Amino acid sequence: MADYAALLNAEKKKNSPSPAPVSHEVKLTPEKTEQSRNQSTRQSATQSMDPSIDRLTNRLISRFTNPTGSKVMDKPRGFYITEQLNKRIDGAVRYFQEKHNLTKVDRSIVVTALLENESNWTEEALDLLLDRVISQLTNRLTNR
Repeated sequence: MADYAALLNAEKKKNSPSPAPVSHEVKLTPEKTEQSRNQSTRQSATQSMDPSIDRLTNRLISRFTNPTGSKVMDKPRGFYITEQLNKRIDGAVRYFQEKHNLTKVDRSIVVTALLENESNWTEEALDLLLDRVISQLTNRLTNR
Protein backbone atom coordinates (compact mmCIF):
# COMPACT_ATOMS: atom_id res chain seq x y z
CA MET A 1 0.00 0.00 0.00
CA ALA A 2 2.86 2.40 0.81
CA ASP A 3 4.40 1.68 -2.61
CA TYR A 4 1.11 2.52 -4.32
CA ALA A 5 0.91 5.92 -2.48
CA ALA A 6 4.51 6.70 -3.45
CA LEU A 7 3.81 5.86 -7.10
CA LEU A 8 0.65 7.97 -7.04
CA ASN A 9 2.51 10.97 -5.62
CA ALA A 10 5.32 10.57 -8.17
CA GLU A 11 2.76 10.44 -10.98
CA LYS A 12 1.01 13.58 -9.69
CA LYS A 13 4.32 15.46 -9.60
CA LYS A 14 5.18 14.35 -13.13
CA ASN A 15 1.79 15.41 -14.53
CA SER A 16 1.40 18.69 -12.65
CA PRO A 17 2.66 21.74 -14.47
CA SER A 18 5.95 23.05 -13.14
CA PRO A 19 5.93 26.58 -11.87
CA ALA A 20 7.22 29.23 -14.21
CA PRO A 21 10.87 30.02 -13.67
CA VAL A 22 11.35 32.95 -11.37
CA SER A 23 13.27 35.79 -12.94
CA HIS A 24 15.33 38.03 -10.72
CA GLU A 25 16.09 40.37 -13.57
CA VAL A 26 14.93 43.94 -12.99
CA LYS A 27 13.79 45.84 -16.03
CA LEU A 28 15.02 49.41 -15.78
CA THR A 29 13.50 52.40 -17.40
CA PRO A 30 16.00 54.93 -18.83
CA GLU A 31 15.58 57.07 -15.67
CA LYS A 32 16.24 54.13 -13.36
CA THR A 33 19.18 53.02 -15.48
CA GLU A 34 20.78 56.45 -15.11
CA GLN A 35 20.07 56.48 -11.36
CA SER A 36 21.57 53.04 -10.85
CA ARG A 37 24.61 54.01 -12.95
CA ASN A 38 25.13 57.14 -10.83
CA GLN A 39 24.66 55.18 -7.62
CA SER A 40 27.14 52.47 -8.61
CA THR A 41 29.65 55.15 -9.64
CA ARG A 42 29.27 56.84 -6.24
CA GLN A 43 29.61 53.52 -4.44
CA SER A 44 32.75 52.51 -6.33
CA ALA A 45 34.27 55.96 -5.82
CA THR A 46 33.53 55.82 -2.10
CA GLN A 47 34.86 52.28 -1.74
CA SER A 48 38.14 53.16 -3.42
CA MET A 49 38.76 56.22 -1.24
CA ASP A 50 41.19 56.40 1.62
CA PRO A 51 39.25 56.76 4.92
CA SER A 52 40.89 60.11 5.67
CA ILE A 53 39.79 61.45 2.28
CA ASP A 54 36.31 60.08 2.92
CA ARG A 55 36.15 61.92 6.27
CA LEU A 56 37.36 65.14 4.65
CA THR A 57 34.83 64.79 1.84
CA ASN A 58 31.99 64.19 4.31
CA ARG A 59 33.08 67.20 6.34
CA LEU A 60 33.19 69.44 3.26
CA ILE A 61 29.83 68.17 2.01
CA SER A 62 28.19 68.72 5.39
CA ARG A 63 29.74 72.18 5.64
CA PHE A 64 28.59 73.32 2.21
CA THR A 65 25.27 71.50 1.96
CA ASN A 66 22.35 73.53 3.18
CA PRO A 67 18.99 71.80 3.65
CA THR A 68 17.07 74.95 2.76
CA GLY A 69 18.78 75.09 -0.62
CA SER A 70 20.34 78.52 -0.17
CA LYS A 71 23.94 78.86 -1.25
CA VAL A 72 26.59 79.15 1.44
CA MET A 73 28.86 82.16 1.02
CA ASP A 74 32.19 81.39 -0.64
CA LYS A 75 34.22 83.40 1.87
CA PRO A 76 33.64 83.43 5.61
CA ARG A 77 31.95 86.59 6.82
CA GLY A 78 33.12 87.99 10.10
CA PHE A 79 31.41 90.27 12.57
CA TYR A 80 31.90 91.37 16.14
CA ILE A 81 29.93 89.76 18.94
CA THR A 82 29.87 90.29 22.68
CA GLU A 83 31.74 87.99 25.06
CA GLN A 84 28.42 86.81 26.48
CA LEU A 85 27.11 85.89 23.02
CA ASN A 86 30.39 84.14 22.26
CA LYS A 87 29.94 82.01 25.40
CA ARG A 88 26.33 81.24 24.50
CA ILE A 89 27.32 80.04 21.03
CA ASP A 90 30.07 77.85 22.51
CA GLY A 91 27.55 76.50 25.02
CA ALA A 92 25.08 75.69 22.24
CA VAL A 93 27.77 73.82 20.30
CA ARG A 94 28.72 71.81 23.40
CA TYR A 95 25.04 71.08 24.08
CA PHE A 96 24.45 69.64 20.60
CA GLN A 97 27.69 67.67 20.71
CA GLU A 98 27.25 66.20 24.19
CA LYS A 99 23.48 65.94 24.65
CA HIS A 100 22.57 64.98 21.06
CA ASN A 101 25.88 63.39 19.98
CA LEU A 102 26.17 65.68 16.95
CA THR A 103 29.95 65.72 16.78
CA LYS A 104 30.12 67.72 13.54
CA VAL A 105 28.18 70.70 14.89
CA ASP A 106 30.27 73.85 14.94
CA ARG A 107 29.69 77.53 15.66
CA SER A 108 28.80 78.43 12.09
CA ILE A 109 26.09 75.77 11.94
CA VAL A 110 24.51 76.98 15.18
CA VAL A 111 24.63 80.65 14.13
CA THR A 112 23.28 79.86 10.66
CA ALA A 113 20.43 77.79 12.10
CA LEU A 114 19.49 80.64 14.43
CA LEU A 115 19.71 83.30 11.74
CA GLU A 116 17.83 81.30 9.11
CA ASN A 117 14.65 81.38 11.21
CA GLU A 118 12.29 83.30 8.90
CA SER A 119 10.31 84.76 11.79
CA ASN A 120 13.39 86.78 12.79
CA TRP A 121 13.28 88.73 9.53
CA THR A 122 9.73 90.09 9.45
CA GLU A 123 9.25 93.85 9.82
CA GLU A 124 7.58 93.28 13.18
CA ALA A 125 10.53 91.25 14.48
CA LEU A 126 13.00 93.82 13.18
CA ASP A 127 11.02 96.60 14.86
CA LEU A 128 11.31 94.69 18.14
CA LEU A 129 15.10 94.73 17.66
CA LEU A 130 15.24 98.50 17.21
CA ASP A 131 16.06 99.33 20.84
CA ARG A 132 18.80 96.70 20.98
CA VAL A 133 20.28 97.86 17.66
CA ILE A 134 20.40 101.47 18.90
CA SER A 135 21.97 100.25 22.16
CA GLN A 136 24.65 98.32 20.24
CA LEU A 137 25.40 101.35 18.06
CA THR A 138 25.69 103.56 21.12
CA ASN A 139 28.03 101.09 22.87
CA ARG A 140 30.32 100.83 19.88
CA LEU A 141 30.49 104.59 19.41
CA THR A 142 31.25 105.27 23.07
CA ASN A 143 33.68 102.35 23.61
CA ARG A 144 35.95 103.16 20.66
